[in-house]
Amino acid sequence: MRVMDEAAAQLVPGSLWTFVSGVCRLPAAALSMLPPDRLPAAANRLLVHRRDMTSTLAEFHGSDLRVDILQEAEAEDYYLREVFLRAIATGAIVEYGVIAIAMARFSSEQQTEIRTGGTPLGGLLHRFHMPFESAPVGFFSIPADKRAGTRLAAFDHGACHGRFNHLATPAGEPIAWIMEILPGTPRE
Repeated sequence: MRVMDEAAAQLVPGSLWTFVSGVCRLPAAALSMLPPDRLPAAANRLLVHRRDMTSTLAEFHGSDLRVDILQEAEAEDYYLREVFLRAIATGAIVEYGVIAIAMARFSSEQQTEIRTGGTPLGGLLHRFHMPFESAPVGFFSIPADKRAGTRLAAFDHGACHGRFNHLATPAGEPIAWIMEILPGTPRE
């Protein structure tokens, strides 16, 4: 297991990592990089794929999802936000995420919908009929003792597992970079 340090700069844009570590108060030292085969089976099933997490989690939880925006900012060419994804049917938090969205890829009407919140980006991409590819670039765990002072402190399920994901157009133009974290080991 390798602790995340300068590797963050290689996985995600600097503006996203600055937002994660500064605004969201989640330091690189809290994340331990893992190969996909070291993730627990349920986390592996939910994280190790090339689909968007919105569709994956909606299917797993049997519910559409909504996004709760916790914090937001603008930096460089990105709209940054810290969010919870919740199952609409139960209100349960199914993901904690931090995302950097390349707003230049969207029309002004689409940008307004993104900023309004409510619907996760994956759902909006499908609604906008915008083709995209999902490419996870790293997997990690965060032990319970490393989550103090963050929104993840509320999760009492032991280690959380997550991934860094990159959404791009089929031509490879960035749409978004996302840190996606499951709130503890999901139930089978």
